[in-house]
Amino acid sequence: LVFTGLVAAVRAGGSLWDKLFLPLAAAGAASITMHVLGAPPFAFDMPAYGPPQAFDILTGMLVACAVTVVGLAALALFPLVYRGLHALRHPIIITTVGGLILGILGFIGGPITMFKGLTQMGELLKDPSQYDGGQLAVIAGIKIVALLVAASALFRGGRVFPATFIGVALGLLVCTLFPSLNMSLVVGCAVLGMVLVVARDGWLALFVAVAIPGDIALLPILCIVVLPAWLLVSQAPEFRIMPPPEAEPAPAAAKA
Repeated sequence: LVFTGLVAAVRAGGSLWDKLFLPLAAAGAASITMHVLGAPPFAFDMPAYGPPQAFDILTGMLVACAVTVVGLAALALFPLVYRGLHALRHPIIITTVGGLILGILGFIGGPITMFKGLTQMGELLKDPSQYDGGQLAVIAGIKIVALLVAASALFRGGRVFPATFIGVALGLLVCTLFPSLNMSLVVGCAVLGMVLVVARDGWLALFVAVAIPGDIALLPILCIVVLPAWLLVSQAPEFRIMPPPEAEPAPAAAKA
């Protein structure tokens, strides 16, 4: 962030901090308001990471890139799901069918796969041992499909929390397959990869990846892990559907 501020000061005539002052004040006020109103905290009880190890860089890269590939596969399916729902043409039918599909997915996956995912992340991380690999794979798969359907049906709401939930589920799946790996490291790298695809913002992905385990010791590792994952994401389109440009009206025929 310091180097970003220096670059912004040279090119734009002002430091990054000056530009972030008011947004940070607004974000702080909103966070305090949510806390006062009883919103669930963005804090989870996870095992400490400990001192960084050189091998953790390779492990983190593999996990982050694998989850990034899963996110890119979902991104490739996004236009297909969008076209399938919008073939129905009428907005009411589109949202009705989208809601029906989401209801079926929620019935199959249970409450853990419903809603935006913040509270559900806490349930996953509270006792990960109660979920086996198959259950975590189903949970992550259902949430991916739900994210695609909700976005294609034009439901309002952000995508960062669902993407974070998917990253947590996939990270726990990796921990189930390889129990010797540190959970905080794996979950943080998995969240990093998925949020990177959906939000296409490296700073946001790093912040969320550190915030979920709540261990600042992961930051040096994640700063390196994000680099190969970003190379994968940088060649892909954004996680949104752009409307086709409107055709210009044909010029009126000249009168004889």
